[in-house]
Order: sequence, then structure tokens, then C-alpha cells
Amino acid sequence: MIHTDFNWTAPLNLLVMCALLVLLVVQCGFVYTRHRNSGRFGIRLILNGLLWLSMVAWLLDPTFKLAGKSRIGLLAAENVPADVVTRFRDSLGGAEIISTGRIGTSDVDTLVVLGQEFDQKVLAAIQQLPRIPALQWNPYFAPDQMSDLHWKGILGKGELQRIDGRIQSSQQQILQIKYAGRTLDSVMLNKGDNRVRLTFPAFSEGRTTTTLHLNDLAIDTLRYFARPEAKLTVRFLLDNPDFETRNLANWLGRNGHSVSYDATLSKNIQSRLNINRAKEPDLIVTIPANASNAAVKKAVSTGKSALFVQMGGPVGNLFAELRSINQALGAHFQAIKISNEESVALSPVLSALPFRFQMHGYQTHAVHYPLAVENINGKVAVSLLNETFPMQLSGDSIAYASVWNEIFAWTRPARGLTLSADAPVFKNVPAVMHLNNFQQIPRWLEIRSDTAFTKTSVLNAHSAEVTFLPVRDGWQSLNDSLGTELYVQDYSPLKYAAQMQHFVRSAEETGVKTLSGNRADVTRKLPGWVWFAWLMVCLTALWIEPKV
Repeated sequence: MIHTDFNWTAPLNLLVMCALLVLLVVQCGFVYTRHRNSGRFGIRLILNGLLWLSMVAWLLDPTFKLAGKSRIGLLAAENVPADVVTRFRDSLGGAEIISTGRIGTSDVDTLVVLGQEFDQKVLAAIQQLPRIPALQWNPYFAPDQMSDLHWKGILGKGELQRIDGRIQSSQQQILQIKYAGRTLDSVMLNKGDNRVRLTFPAFSEGRTTTTLHLNDLAIDTLRYFARPEAKLTVRFLLDNPDFETRNLANWLGRNGHSVSYDATLSKNIQSRLNINRAKEPDLIVTIPANASNAAVKKAVSTGKSALFVQMGGPVGNLFAELRSINQALGAHFQAIKISNEESVALSPVLSALPFRFQMHGYQTHAVHYPLAVENINGKVAVSLLNETFPMQLSGDSIAYASVWNEIFAWTRPARGLTLSADAPVFKNVPAVMHLNNFQQIPRWLEIRSDTAFTKTSVLNAHSAEVTFLPVRDGWQSLNDSLGTELYVQDYSPLKYAAQMQHFVRSAEETGVKTLSGNRADVTRKLPGWVWFAWLMVCLTALWIEPKV
């Protein structure tokens, strides 16, 4: 493909092009008036036109884009098996394998990096190459080894901890997250590639250490810091009092939350119960018939939460109830029936309606229970659980608490001031913390004895981020009023991946290309001597033609 960098808006360039047009007219007029009756009129007109076109092409200085054949080098980490390197090399069309000791003398257009466990000297050698090649990084993790593992390094007690990762499983097996021998969550892995998510409510305050187990074998340790719990103010808004919601209100009160329980006993007669001096609610627990209630709409519009319970009963139609919630609050809940039974068992003492929620882009679905949450201004949640109080009556108060702790973790409204950080964080690898809902963003944060400056978001003046380089491992104090700490790891197989990811990102920021393919377009121009030689040929032809 032919391109040109000629600037058509520059006045001087336009003047030159106008002069060339005038020259063309003069040439054609001269040839016509002097040689129109000559038998060589056509040849002279062609030679003059060729000279004029050559001068125009010389001024435009066209460029040609051609599909270039890149020299591809393959740099593999020492822990990558030889058969994996061979298969990868074959997929690249026989790329040149470059050893780590030879990287400083390599001369390739594209460097494909396989794996991540490299010494820092190797990465430094790549940066010091006279011509840095385009980079393509392909991580390598052994089977049954976690990759792309992330969790919340700082969160509040009662909030939902999410652990996301990826694993190439060698067989069907169970992945578990445990605390002091107790399983917090688990997932069954299939043979092959698995994307996994484990969730549980943060149940403690301060430093917390959990372990990741694969078939009961510990494969990693996950640490996070939980700030003191922000107690909720919950308002129950019901048409009739019932044992399920009254039991839940009392349980919340015993756990330090404030509760307002409003129920209609009969026409113009209401029952009101206040536990722990409840005031403005953070969360309203109500039934579908109250979806249009002014208090519910106000709560959602001001960033609070609404939880709808007692769906589909005793004679209600679930689809009609979901439509009423959607119309009143602008939500998008939809469900499909999965059984003709009256309920489906989730455990020996817990059941739910025989429906499941359909996935929607604006919603999140709880992993263990039929609960869907949609963020509008606040959170709108719908639970398909049947009565839960039988668990307490049977003496299983731990299971009862586990169910409602997880439901409230999903439905809890956003905290006021939040300081968060993704884990893991590694020593000598840049890390980022996020500040949200701050009325005034501080200029810096103190991390142990170091100072890191904040960068306010261009889209939200109440949010900012802090990029810092941890130089010590272990628990690092953020020197705030809550005693918040962040754990920094010194060694982990994931540290190499974090270092390589930072290296590739830095290469992008400094102008080094990173490619997903192995070919790049090459731009070519005709050299100046070619143009000079061609113009001389054209002029010589015009000079010789009359003499022949």
C-alpha cells in the first residue's frame, strides 16, 4: 500500500503544487505550439508528461507498506519443560531459541518470552539491547499450580472476600479455602483449564491467614487485613409479622446491628420494634408488594440497599412479583423454573423456590444461595430462599449465621471512606492501593516509614490511587486511625509473573511494541539517489530526443 506524508495544509506546499500545475500547462502549450505539425508530437508530449509526473512524485515522497518477515526469537524460562518449549517453537514456525546467557547478543525483531521465572539480570539485558525487539509474553504454570490469583488484601469485616484464579487441573479434584482447618468455600475442578472463584464473608478483624488446599494438600497461603465491622441499620418493612423475619431481626440485634421492625397487624394498626436505637436504614428487608413503597425507592436512590424476601408465597406468582420489582425500581430480574416440586433442597434443613435467576450484565449472583443483586444507585437484591429459622430450631446456629452473613455480605451497601488493595503484593514489585469516597483526597499516604503520593482520578474527584514500591516483606502499617495493615510477600511463584507483567507494561509505556503475532508491517521509501537518477534519465531523454 502506498502512502505519503505530504502536508497539504502548509501554504508553501500548496504554492509549490500550484507552480507545478502552471509548469504542466506551459509544457503542454509549448509542445503544442512548436511541434503540433511534427510527426514526433506524441513522443515529445509523453516525455514532458513523464518528467512532470516524476517531479510531482519526488515532492510527494511516497512510502510503501510491506508485510515484513520478522526474525523471531524464543526465550524460555529454565522451569519450562523441554517438550513444552518444542511445541511452542513449532507453533511459531521454527523460531530461534535464545538462551538466557545469549540474550545480550541476540538480534531479533520479535522476542517471544515463555514462562516468567527469570533472573533480573535477564530482564535488564533485554532493556539494554541496542534495538529492543517487540515483546510477546506467554506465562507458564505447571499443572495443579494456581495462576492469575487475586483476592482483597484489605476489606471490612462482614464484607465479601473474593478469591479469583486459574488452574490447569491434572484430574477432577477439589479446591478449598480453609481457616484453622474449617472449610470456608470449595469448588470442584474438572480436568483441564479451570477459572475459579471462592467467596466467603470476612469473619474476623485484623490480620487473617487462610490456606488454599488442593485435594487437602496446602498449595498457598492467603493473608488479608479486615477493618472493624461497620454495623448495619436494618429496617424490616412488612405487611404481616412472621416468625422468620422476627427471628432474623433478633439475630441481627444480638450481633450488634440496629434494627427497626415495622409490620401491619390490621387496618390502621401497626407494630413497631426498635433494637439498638435504629435510625436511618442502610438496608431495607421487605416483600415484593412493597416494591413501590416510598421508603424503598428512597433507600435505593440514595445508595442504600433493599432485600426482597418471601418471594412466591404463599399464593404469589414469582414472575409477577419480579415484574413489579423491575417496574418500581428499574431492575432487570428474570427467573426460569427448574423443577415442578414446591421447593428444591439446598441442605437437609434449607430449601428454596424451584427457580433460578437468569444471568444479566448488571447483576451478580451469589455462589451458594439463590440470591441475585443488581446495582442501580443502591443495591437491589432478591432472595429465593424459603424459611431459614428451622436451622436455629434444630440447634444449627452456625449454619444459620453462615447463610445470613453471606447474604448480608452481598447486600451490604458501599462503605463511606474505603481504602482497598488487591493481593498478593510482592516485595520490590510496584503495587497499587485505591481510595474511594474521600471528601478530600490526602496528598500522600504513609506506608510504614515510607511516603507514597496519591493521584486523584480525572473522572471522580473523591477517588484516587497510590502506586508504591514495597521494600520490606511482612505486615506493613498504613498508619491510619484503624491500624490498617497490608501484607507484602517476599517469595511466591506468582511473584515472577507479577515482575514479568510489570516489565511488559513498562516496555509498552516506554514505546516498545508488544505483539500478539509474529509479523509486522515494514515501511519503505525510495532513496534519494534513485529519485536523482530517474530525474536525470527523464531530462536526458528530453535532450536526446530532438537529436535522434
